[in-house]
Amino acid sequence: MASELIMPQLGLTMTEGTVSQWLKREGDVVKKGEEVVEVETDKINNIVEAPEDGILLKIVAQEGDILPVKGVLGIIGAVGEEVVQDSGNATVPQSVSEALAVNDQAAAVSEVSGAIPVQNTSVDGWVLATPYARFLARRNGINLAFVSGSGPNGRIIGSDIFAYEEENKIRISPTAAKIASSLGVNTEMLRTDGRIMKADVFAAVEGVPTTAFVTNEPVPAVSAGTNTVRDTDRKGTKLKGMRKVIAQRLSEGWRNTPHVHHTVEIDMTEAVKLRATFKAMDKKFTFTDLIVKAYGKVLKEYTSANDSLVDDCIIHHEEINIGVAVAVNEGLIVPVIRNADRLGLMDIHKKVGELAERARSGRLSPDELQGGTCTVSNLGMYGCDHFTPIVNPPEATILGVCRTVEKPVVRNGEVIVAPMMNAVLGYDHRVIDGATAGLVTARLREYLENPLLLL
Repeated sequence: MASELIMPQLGLTMTEGTVSQWLKREGDVVKKGEEVVEVETDKINNIVEAPEDGILLKIVAQEGDILPVKGVLGIIGAVGEEVVQDSGNATVPQSVSEALAVNDQAAAVSEVSGAIPVQNTSVDGWVLATPYARFLARRNGINLAFVSGSGPNGRIIGSDIFAYEEENKIRISPTAAKIASSLGVNTEMLRTDGRIMKADVFAAVEGVPTTAFVTNEPVPAVSAGTNTVRDTDRKGTKLKGMRKVIAQRLSEGWRNTPHVHHTVEIDMTEAVKLRATFKAMDKKFTFTDLIVKAYGKVLKEYTSANDSLVDDCIIHHEEINIGVAVAVNEGLIVPVIRNADRLGLMDIHKKVGELAERARSGRLSPDELQGGTCTVSNLGMYGCDHFTPIVNPPEATILGVCRTVEKPVVRNGEVIVAPMMNAVLGYDHRVIDGATAGLVTARLREYLENPLLLL
């Protein structure tokens, strides 16, 4: 009997996932436990394995599709088995639409008996909609509050979403569409009460009222001296997957968090000596390891820097769980080192190495990406001297680390050369004040300039 390959729940907060890549094709033989499809969430990429031996009879969700948890990805069955209706007259899903439309079919029964649509909200204000309708609305960026429902009790069903899209789609003349394409104008920004005409496109480019363009003259050529970029002169890649999530989260963090940044210059002379001593004993650690260790001790002393802001409530965390930003091919991922303040330097070195390796190979578990209370981001290996890291909500702080470089400094009235490093503390000013942040950075500098205090 055919079985469904479903979107797994890869964490307590996960509600949906994106199909990244099918590793098998329709008709391929699969073994139980064999990798079939790669999916991604807002945190990680993961592999969905075959639940049993068989044939991949049907690929239901295409690459790039967004599915809710337990949504049908594909159908696996026996050789020769067909994807047909079962005896209960319920259709085995053929596509994402059909996979979720089962709910709509049940919801639309009342239409046969002539039910009259009513307001599509419940008593508590929740919009009444089937799961399929919610999936379509989320995928297409539609606010359900503006959609009229035709299901029982005014419930919104899939066909209502399609009708809404049809009613609100952009109407544009062929000439205007051609001009907009050649000039790189986004027609989404040209919505008018009627049809979009070429005058509307010219107005968008020049920034003048459309009434200035009531002419039937040919489309003017774009001279080489203008700032307009032709469509053929550029290439674009649509934001998706991890890159899209990073964009959304960073935008949210920067927009909603009142950031302040403190920069402190740290003399790494003793840290460099300690690292050389450990290396001579065949024990290696990185500056990232040392900084995580130092930051963990600082947060133990100044606990408000380890707090989180959720709505209007400041959450005080008992544990100090430091996220370490790791660059991967798809963007950025932040595995979490739990109870960092309780770990020894070499324990942190081992943990950071293991997490970074699994992050780059896509083998992190959801638990290793959740529960962070603050973040460390080290750009020193990229030659960075200063940057302003963005706080990752609901965390209150992020520590940016820059490169260590030899510079002339004054010590006891004399100019010497010392390995100096900039550290930047970004923080949410709603949670901690400047004085506290100053104490945090001062204590961090003390630990790193006297690293034996960390051992």
